[in-house]
Amino acid sequence: MVRVGEAFGIGNEFTGVQVRKVWTRQGERLELTVPRTERRILLDAMQLEIITAQDPEKFSELFAIQFEAHEGPQP
Repeated sequence: MVRVGEAFGIGNEFTGVQVRKVWTRQGERLELTVPRTERRILLDAMQLEIITAQDPEKFSELFAIQFEAHEGPQP
């Protein structure tokens, strides 16, 4: 059984994400869903702690990797 909290959205001119707290047999999770792509991930407290420990530059690297994957190799 999975219980869910009320979802709320976070967005800007580029994307939007739905966020909600869910309770699973393994404990509480934060569910992130991108409606446009139908991608979804559940993150536990340890995973969220690891995210908060990252430098902002790490996210810039991840953005670059993601954009490369969508745009293809550059000449």
